[in-house]
Amino acid sequence: MTTTTTAADVKDNTIAFPTRQRPKSLMLKRSVVVKTLVTDSFKQQANRELSKELQTIDSQLEQLEAQYQHTLRQLEGMAQNGQHVAPQLQQLNQEAQQRRTQLSTLKMEVSSQLANLDKVPNGTYIVTGNLENYVELGVGDNIYDRIRNAEIRVTDGVVTDIID
Repeated sequence: MTTTTTAADVKDNTIAFPTRQRPKSLMLKRSVVVKTLVTDSFKQQANRELSKELQTIDSQLEQLEAQYQHTLRQLEGMAQNGQHVAPQLQQLNQEAQQRRTQLSTLKMEVSSQLANLDKVPNGTYIVTGNLENYVELGVGDNIYDRIRNAEIRVTDGVVTDIID
């Protein structure tokens, strides 16, 4: 972009350049904690969801084993034909073991949540999720007050309070 200077632009031997406006506010991302009030209804729903999640994990473990066995048979067939498959076999075993460990750890966590669900007294708030939202930060705002974690409180699926 070329700027031409005219006599009107020159004042006391200085050139007036357009000034860039500074923003008066910014949108920042922050964390929002979702807390749910424990009720009998919540416990029933959570029990159903956690049980379903355990079934899904078991299904994924079965699928992993079936895929592992299928690929293992393919590699054994290739080895019988004289092909060098040691690196592929090592990689298969490593990936399968890593995935087994991940799924087993997840299964233990979900099982623990399910077992502890009845131990949480009704009327207690528990963290059931984390979300993100944007908050406007303007000149003169206290940054720590504006970006601190907000909270959404839920009872039986209904938002009952928003703490900002």
